[in-house]
Amino acid sequence: MQGGLHEGAEFRGKEVQWMSEIANRRIYYLAAVAMVAIVLISAIAVIRPPAIQTTGQNPAPKTIQVTGVGTVTAPPDQAVLVLAVQTQADSATQAAGDNAATMTKVIAALGGIGIDKNSIETMSYTLSPVYQNNPDQTMPSKIVGYAAVNTIQVTLQDFSLVGKAIDAAVSAGANVVQGIMFTFSTATLATLQKQALGQAIQDADGQARAMASGLGVSIVGPISVTPGYNFQPTYERLSASSQPTPIQPGTLQVTVTVQVAYEFA
Repeated sequence: MQGGLHEGAEFRGKEVQWMSEIANRRIYYLAAVAMVAIVLISAIAVIRPPAIQTTGQNPAPKTIQVTGVGTVTAPPDQAVLVLAVQTQADSATQAAGDNAATMTKVIAALGGIGIDKNSIETMSYTLSPVYQNNPDQTMPSKIVGYAAVNTIQVTLQDFSLVGKAIDAAVSAGANVVQGIMFTFSTATLATLQKQALGQAIQDADGQARAMASGLGVSIVGPISVTPGYNFQPTYERLSASSQPTPIQPGTLQVTVTVQVAYEFA
């Protein structure tokens, strides 16, 4: 019995010693792993090259900013005449019919002086009721008739026909002459804008080089260019009159501005 107890105690002692050895080995293992990790982290920190700071390495270029202006003056090569026929009748049908008959005469009169029908376009057409003014606000307004308005525009390159067109249209029944606009055709305007742009760029370049010379620096070249275009046709209001209509178109201006940033060194 005692021999069995002695053997059991001896076994438990060995078991405790064995477990202690395992615990010690685990601690040594974890310590070794930690040491290896520290060494690796240190090695990476030493080997990895320092980060390159880009701030300040590529600074923004030094610039001179100027605004150049170019202006080209030329006589217009296109006139746009706006005419209308306005009729009023008791019924919408009658107002529209009277208007159509009169506008037909107007277009025929324009063709009779040499204006091509392709140069005549309808701008707008309205047919609306005409109300009687009622001073008593409690009563609804009363329809007393209908008005039709047909508006056309006539585009002309031959300015000698402008006055004749107005006179012929009025004689044929056109009772509204809104006015005439003098402008450039699309092709002419594009050509003039290119010329004005060239002048504006030369103006900007001269300004930039003068400034650079005064500052004692050298122009490297332009880094940005922003153009702006300005053109205003002339518009003359006219009225339907039996008197001959004198027309003098004058000249028009096309202006281009450029905002240019030049790099200097």
